[in-house]
Amino acid sequence: MKSIIPKKLRRLDIHKKVLMLVLGAGFTTFLVLGIFSYYGRNAVQRDMATMSVEFGTKSAQFSEDLLIAQLKHTLGELAEANAQFVDHEMALTRDDAEILASAMTEIMSHPENYFPKTLPDPRTDTIKNAEPYRIYAPDIRNNVTPEIQNELALASNIRDVLSELLRNYTEYNSTAFVGGEKGWYICARLVLDDKGKANFDTPIHFSYERIYEFDPRKRPWYIHAKTANAPVFSELYRTIDSDGGYQQIGASAPFYDAAGKMIGVAGLDSSNIDLYKNIDKFNFDKDSINFVLNKNGEIIFSSQAEGHFAVRAFDLRQSEEETLVSAAIKMIAGEQGVVPITVDEENYYLAFAPMTDTGWSFGMVVSENEIWAATEDTDDYFLKRVAKSQEKMQEEYNYLNDITGKVLIALLIVLILMSLNLSRRFVRPIEELSNGARKITNDIENNLDKKINIHTGDEIEELAKSFNHMTAELKNYMTNLEQETADKERIATGLDVATEIQNGMLPKDFPTREDFELLATMKPAKEVGGDFYDFYFIDKTHLAITVADVSGKGIPAALFMVISKTILNNFAQTFYTQNGLAPVVAAANDQLCANNEAMMFVTAFVGVLDLETGEFVYVNGGHNPPVIYHAEENHCDFLDVEKNFVLGPMDEIPFIEQRIFLKRGDLLFIYTDGVTEALNVAEEEYLPERLIAFMNSTDCTVDLETLLKNIRGDLADHVGEAEQSDDITMFALRFKG
Repeated sequence: MKSIIPKKLRRLDIHKKVLMLVLGAGFTTFLVLGIFSYYGRNAVQRDMATMSVEFGTKSAQFSEDLLIAQLKHTLGELAEANAQFVDHEMALTRDDAEILASAMTEIMSHPENYFPKTLPDPRTDTIKNAEPYRIYAPDIRNNVTPEIQNELALASNIRDVLSELLRNYTEYNSTAFVGGEKGWYICARLVLDDKGKANFDTPIHFSYERIYEFDPRKRPWYIHAKTANAPVFSELYRTIDSDGGYQQIGASAPFYDAAGKMIGVAGLDSSNIDLYKNIDKFNFDKDSINFVLNKNGEIIFSSQAEGHFAVRAFDLRQSEEETLVSAAIKMIAGEQGVVPITVDEENYYLAFAPMTDTGWSFGMVVSENEIWAATEDTDDYFLKRVAKSQEKMQEEYNYLNDITGKVLIALLIVLILMSLNLSRRFVRPIEELSNGARKITNDIENNLDKKINIHTGDEIEELAKSFNHMTAELKNYMTNLEQETADKERIATGLDVATEIQNGMLPKDFPTREDFELLATMKPAKEVGGDFYDFYFIDKTHLAITVADVSGKGIPAALFMVISKTILNNFAQTFYTQNGLAPVVAAANDQLCANNEAMMFVTAFVGVLDLETGEFVYVNGGHNPPVIYHAEENHCDFLDVEKNFVLGPMDEIPFIEQRIFLKRGDLLFIYTDGVTEALNVAEEEYLPERLIAFMNSTDCTVDLETLLKNIRGDLADHVGEAEQSDDITMFALRFKG
């Protein structure tokens, strides 16, 4: 860069350099704009006539193409919206089938909670709309065993659920049903009248000759759900008890007994005719066709009664129309788009979108003529508008050229006059700021009080203020640095002492006896924490334990921890024997509430174990439910705890006392929320579900030190490299009997 600038010019001061820069930029701009304006005007005038026709034609074509593209886009969006609508309707049916199956599983798994029910028989009773009835399969109708009768009587408790579910399907001729593996069948039908309304007081008419040939175990909905052993969508099938021309489509799901054995299938279906009517509401126009294609390439819904897109058992991939075959392959593959197709030598556009829940695809067929009709008269209208715009543009261009020439001349004169003044005013404060900074840097310790006074009202003044502020802050920083360093050293020493005091207050000597063993650990998130544990003997046969978590962390939580631990210990030692455990916790809570202006609180689990009988009395004050290991069953569960309030923020509140009897080898694992709420780098919690799953997968009969080590290992695997976010306390107590 230095080789380009002449040596004499490089030796000029900043004032002259700025002046030269401003004048040079002004002259260059003036010259370039003048040349550009002159040649540009002539070029535009020369090419305007030629470009007008070409521009108008291409613009009209572009407008037409853009309109067609927009119509295709709209068609695609409408197909996607329709796909989501139909998919949503089917998903609701599947969800209701799952609800019905879950209700049947509950009934059949807990027969002791239900009384036998009876349902009407269509042969002898009048069945109203949406009223459940029952039938038997032909192979057992004349040989119904007491076992089958009892199972049907128990299953009849589903009748209210069937009726209520059908009230959500008042737009369709629908059926809700359950069928048993032993051949019984419970059904509730909703039949719409001629006006499409659901009258629940209207009797239903049956085709008795056909309905008593009905075996639920041979129906498609039953076979598909049983084979999949999961909720499924059913394809079209004809109802055996209907004389109508419609078919049904819906969803079904298996249900189970208490042992987990599949004992039947429940489901819901609706009329395909009614679904067609809902699809027709979203037609692109009166001649467009809506249809749904299943995974086998068969059309199962359609707004067309006849033709290529009518409902029929035919794979579209076998069609003679190649474009239709290609589109069907894409639809079955779950793709989305708008493609041209030819059917019977007529051109159409097919918009299709996947239905994620069912795995089907929704298609919308629109004639190509309907698309082109929307673009008529576009060319003539656009060319006329372009011609008028060109005339107006020419007039405006000529006017702007005249104005530009006059403005450039005036600007050049003003530029020359202002350059001299602006260069002087611009440079002066920079020089003053530079001189002031130089003096301070030469002797920084003695010149930090020096201020630079510049009042230009612009960024340079702000820079001077920032420089003055910087020197003042630098002086304060140098003054306070030594004092802050000393203060931090004192605080660090105090935290070390507080950590040692807190560790000294937590019991470290864990007894190993023939009747029980216990072990506990506490790892604070900071130097000191708010978690604590305690154990002590109230008398020779009663062992008291406490695991608690004080709100917050650090020194305030540690102080409140000491108070809470001392108060709970004192009250338990004083009058547990006479009053029980709940009054002890209530008295401790009242004492903690006194003078608790900081509104701190503590969650606590307090228990007393009778070492002779194994009776364990406990009170849970807002704490996490402990895990109890049942030795005889070799299984872990969460201990049932009442949701008592935490200790500290509110006095005179009652606490509920609970009790269980521990058997030989049973174990209690008590912890704070630092375990279940431990976060990994993705901020995902460890969660109680993972804790109980791990304890059921590990050996809980090992010594307590190994058990706690295994739990900490699984917790570490979850946390990984993430920083510990809360205090972690673990307490294990095993009753040996």
